[in-house]
Amino acid sequence: MKSQNNGVGRRRYLRGAGALTTVALFGNTAEASERGRRGHHHHGRRPGKRIVGYYPSWAGDYTPHDVPYHKLTHLNYAFLETEANGEVKLAVTGDSAPEVLSEFETITHEQHRTSFMLSIADFGSNMSAVAASADARERFARTAVEQLRRYNFDGIDIDWEYPDGSVREDDPENFTLLLEELRGKLDEAGEADGQRYELSMAAAPIPSNIDPLEVGKIADYLDFVNVMNYNFYGSWSSATNFNAPLYAPYEDPTYWQRLLTVNHAMQYWADQPIARDKLVLGTPFYGFAFENVGSENEGLFQPFDGADTKSYDDIRQLKAKSQYEYHWHHDARVPWLYSEEDDVFVTYDDRHSVMEKSRYVRDNDFGGMMCWELSHDPSNTLIGAIHAALRCSHHR
Repeated sequence: MKSQNNGVGRRRYLRGAGALTTVALFGNTAEASERGRRGHHHHGRRPGKRIVGYYPSWAGDYTPHDVPYHKLTHLNYAFLETEANGEVKLAVTGDSAPEVLSEFETITHEQHRTSFMLSIADFGSNMSAVAASADARERFARTAVEQLRRYNFDGIDIDWEYPDGSVREDDPENFTLLLEELRGKLDEAGEADGQRYELSMAAAPIPSNIDPLEVGKIADYLDFVNVMNYNFYGSWSSATNFNAPLYAPYEDPTYWQRLLTVNHAMQYWADQPIARDKLVLGTPFYGFAFENVGSENEGLFQPFDGADTKSYDDIRQLKAKSQYEYHWHHDARVPWLYSEEDDVFVTYDDRHSVMEKSRYVRDNDFGGMMCWELSHDPSNTLIGAIHAALRCSHHR
């Protein structure tokens, strides 16, 4: 994910979302008010696998009331942000975030079996500055917990892309210190509130982003890790390929890129000093439509002239058009569409592929599934398929 300054706001291309959105910082100085803590306090690991769904503040017509909570163990609200001094603030599109979070606050009192997590993101250098300072780390943890309590949420998710030393050389070590501080503040608040607050992180699927991390240390602070298994290929690639292949296609001409698979990412994480059941397999509810693609190999592994992000909902509408043919790759375990008439190749995940990935989670003793993001599939088809495949035993 990338961001760049643009006047008072920032125009951010969220590659994981494919959303171009103006994000401004909203400061909230109100103290956390007295809260009637709801009666579904979460104590320790629930049975079954985790099903984690990200919900972005810019979801629009897909409202908090459209979320199928009975099919989720965790709802991750995206995003809050941090200032360079460590203060955690609401990140909003226009002024929608406070209203959306207020809706979620009401829902938390009704949905007793779903954990609500506030995801705090950083796609620039603020998190690096915060992590480098003991004072800023304390302010970060304290204000994160204040926001959590204000909206009656159950945990914090950290989406720092990435604490790999690319901003400051000691980012990986400072990230450990940041999580340690946050875990301490969450435990302190949890003891006072009579519940255990959870802590997770969104993590890269690529070894170069994983290797610098002090995994053995941060594993002690984290309840689970959401591995972002998507964007393996896209508009930046040299040829059409799959957004999130489970395995490498044997005929892939770019042999070195065979590392760019869900299986490689999850097994690489499993080789780190962290419990397998803390590793959650992330999957995209969006894909890419590559343009000006020739018909050889039904558009796969071909040159192209650009690629646009498409939600699963967009892709379902394309699939309904007669000129788009459906294909399934038996090695990669993902589908694609190709239109010779439009010269368009579409890579995406469907019900079949997310169920395959869910079974892979079950067969490999991983901790569950995550999606980015729920509003890309307003029909809730894909989250329903994941739930069916994992058969979460804690649900009604």
